[in-house]
Amino acid sequence: MGFFDFLLNSTNGIKTDNNIGPTQSKPLDFQPYNEEFSMDMTTEPYGNNMFEGSNIFSNNGVELQDARNTLRLVYSGILAKNNADELYAVIGYGNNLAWEDVETYPMHKISDDKFELMLPVKRPGNINIAFKDGSDNWDNNSGMNYCFKNYVYEGSQ
Repeated sequence: MGFFDFLLNSTNGIKTDNNIGPTQSKPLDFQPYNEEFSMDMTTEPYGNNMFEGSNIFSNNGVELQDARNTLRLVYSGILAKNNADELYAVIGYGNNLAWEDVETYPMHKISDDKFELMLPVKRPGNINIAFKDGSDNWDNNSGMNYCFKNYVYEGSQ
C-alpha cells in the first residue's frame, strides 16, 4: 500500500461500513511505505553512476552513468587536463582485443577540464572506449582501453 493510499483509506481510527455508518475501532496499524520508484537526482543531473563496479576508471577521469537507455560518458582525464579544445571518444563493442562497430564521437566541453557525451547504446556486448584529442594524442588507459560491462542490453557478454 502506498503512502497516499494509507492516508485516503484511514479516517483517524474510524471504520466506515457503507450500510451501517461510522463505527469506532482501535487505530489502524501504520502500514510501511511501499516505494514504487525512486532515483537519487541530488548528485548529477542525469542520476547516479550505473553500478559502482562500472566506474573503476574514475581515478583516471572516466565515468559512465546511466541516463535511461543512453549512457552519459564524462571525461576529465589526462587529455582534458592538458587543455584539449577538441576531444573524441572512440567506442567499440565486444571483445577488447577485437572491437566491433567502432565509431568516433565528438565530445562536448562542459568546463575547462571536463567533457561529456550522451552515448546511444546500439547493441549488446562490452563497451570499449579510448579517447583522442584534436592533435591525435590518445588516452587508451596505457593500451588496456576503458572497458565497461553493457548494462543497457540485458544478457550482454
